[in-house]
Amino acid sequence: MHTFSMKNQSLPPAFNSPDVQIRLYDAIETRSAQHGNSEVLATIVDWCESFLGRPSSLVGRSGNVCPFVPEAMLRGSLKFAEIRLNKDEDPKFRIESAISTFRDRFLADQKQMKRINIFASWVMVFPDVKTEDAGELIDGPQRRMKPQFVKEGLMLGEFHPLSRSPGIRNPSFRPLRSPYPLLVIRHMVESDIEFLGRALDPAPLRAESLRAFLKFLGPSLSIATRVAAKEQLKQAEREIQDAHGDSLSNAS
Repeated sequence: MHTFSMKNQSLPPAFNSPDVQIRLYDAIETRSAQHGNSEVLATIVDWCESFLGRPSSLVGRSGNVCPFVPEAMLRGSLKFAEIRLNKDEDPKFRIESAISTFRDRFLADQKQMKRINIFASWVMVFPDVKTEDAGELIDGPQRRMKPQFVKEGLMLGEFHPLSRSPGIRNPSFRPLRSPYPLLVIRHMVESDIEFLGRALDPAPLRAESLRAFLKFLGPSLSIATRVAAKEQLKQAEREIQDAHGDSLSNAS
């Protein structure tokens, strides 16, 4: 079990409160009475095991929905935290503060290790976020803060019961639907090129993300993925140059 604090000085005066102890549990600990026996976390662990960690015909490829989950759980590298929201706090600020705190601690923990644990993943569960508010309080912070994670070689994933994010190979599949709203911090991996180079994202964001992808994973990438990432980066840079040229033309 990991324990650390979200200091009250990180909160604005209007939301000052005592230090909040954040506890991270592995899959076994979530079901232990000694560690609180949280029904929320137990439900998320069950979902990881029965959905993310198993194959589905809806994915559009062989293998588990998330190939890393079974091994990460077996190693005890998949950690879970239940983060409650207080009525006197701005929920958006609380969630973004939690994301920043977890990111910094995740990076610090990984830095202490001699080798990066590629299976390390931290799941932040927000059971107090209403399903109808998840678009604003889960998807919104994820979009705003994901670039900060990518710069560090990390990914920030968003899940909630009403997620409309489609599967990569099956647009009718909704792989990011979870029993409770949650966010996941993990290391960037080779298959993330499918998320970082999406044409629906603005060219500057794609270029920044692909540069980070090549920086952190370049030497370990397969030739095909490395070539694809470089081509996608060139395409994004061309789009940026074209947009800049159009702006100059319109201004003259």
